[in-house]
Amino acid sequence: MYWDADARKDLLIGRADGKLVIYTNVGTEAAPEFDAGILLEVGEPGLKVAIDIGSRATPVVADWNADGRKDLVVGGIDGKIHLFLNEGLDALPDFRVQTFAQEDGADLVVPTVRSSPEVLDLDSDGRKDLLLGNTGGQLLFYSNVSSDVAPSFSGYVAVEADGVPIDLSGTPRSRPALCDWTGDGELDVLLGASDGLVRLYEGLEHTHWAGVPGDEATADAPALLLAAHPNPFTPRTSIPLVLRDGGFVRVAVHDVSGREVAVLAERRYGPGSHEVTWSGVDEAGRRVPSGIYFVRLVAGTSSATRKVVLLR
Repeated sequence: MYWDADARKDLLIGRADGKLVIYTNVGTEAAPEFDAGILLEVGEPGLKVAIDIGSRATPVVADWNADGRKDLVVGGIDGKIHLFLNEGLDALPDFRVQTFAQEDGADLVVPTVRSSPEVLDLDSDGRKDLLLGNTGGQLLFYSNVSSDVAPSFSGYVAVEADGVPIDLSGTPRSRPALCDWTGDGELDVLLGASDGLVRLYEGLEHTHWAGVPGDEATADAPALLLAAHPNPFTPRTSIPLVLRDGGFVRVAVHDVSGREVAVLAERRYGPGSHEVTWSGVDEAGRRVPSGIYFVRLVAGTSSATRKVVLLR
């Protein structure tokens, strides 16, 4: 997680007492070292107090209101989703008030409480959703029924593995994390629990952007687009490409609706291996919101597509 926009990963911790601590990386991106940490605060200037959601804080960083600035989305023992919207700069957050995620006009409370959130557009509709763990060891998907700027929710669906709802035995306090653990370009879920084990649920490809019918090239194709790394990513990802013969190549990023967001390459390459990078910005240099995007390679009559996931 990149807190202060210095391209060095930082560490955000939720404490058992409900408070949040940010540890800033004073080392390097490749070899992080952290300072003593500070408590994150909320309130008007001159009246700030330490953020305290009661107990068992489980924070994630996301651009909740799609304004290009990082916000805090925090689960807790009360089962609610505590929101702290950033009214400062993306590199220097300023939190003034606490609000709560809404479900059918009331504060969302996850069943069996002790909410643990992940925030991402999981159904590829351009709106951020919630994936929640809870005391009962379930994994619950709350689809955003409003907008990406003002998310709200109406019920949940139990996430399944091999056709069976994920529901760990006892009261294990499930806590999910989304990542591409297997490196295949698909989102996987790592699910922690009170027994100290971390369970891996591998994601399977089941949706494509309508304009790109999952046309990843085969190994003998004249042009290959390999898996992006890292993926999901913040603040940038690299996408390798391999050309059997030299030629003109175009690589562009599209959102889930098919709209072209950015052009990463539009030039001639020689044969062999190359690489393009994307920093999560559009053609005008503006930061785009978290979510699923598609990198599209066209080289002559050959084309290929890779899915990437941007996390803010």
